[in-house]
Amino acid sequence: MMTEDVTVGLIRSVVEHLRKAPEDWASLAVVLDVSRSGVRGALAIAYDADGESVPAAISPSEVDPAVKTYLDSFFGEGDALPVQLLVQFDRASGRYEVTFEDEDPNRWRLTPKTFDTLDETLRPRFD
Repeated sequence: MMTEDVTVGLIRSVVEHLRKAPEDWASLAVVLDVSRSGVRGALAIAYDADGESVPAAISPSEVDPAVKTYLDSFFGEGDALPVQLLVQFDRASGRYEVTFEDEDPNRWRLTPKTFDTLDETLRPRFD
C-alpha cells in the first residue's frame, strides 16, 4: 500500500471516530500516544469556523488499526517508533499533516502549564 493511501486511511479513521466535536467543525488536531502495543492515549481538539477551539475525544482503540497500518508503512519490525503522532486536518481544503515526535512524550501533553496555550500550539496552519 502506498504511503499516501495509509495517510488518507489514518485521517479518515480519525475523522470517523471524532466525538464531542461540533458538527460544523472546520479543522482538528489529534495527538496520539503510540507504542508497539498500540495507541495508548489520544488528545483531540476541534476548531470551529470562527477559530474557537473545542475539546473533542477519540477512543485509542477505535483508531488503533489505522495507526498501526500507517506506522507499518514507515517503520520495520526492529525500528524505533515515534512516541507521538500529531494529526492535523482542515475539513474545507482537505489539507492534512502528520508529524512524528520521536523522543519527547510530553511535547504535546496537556498539563497545567500548557492548558492555556496547547490549543494554539496544535492548531492546523497550512500556509
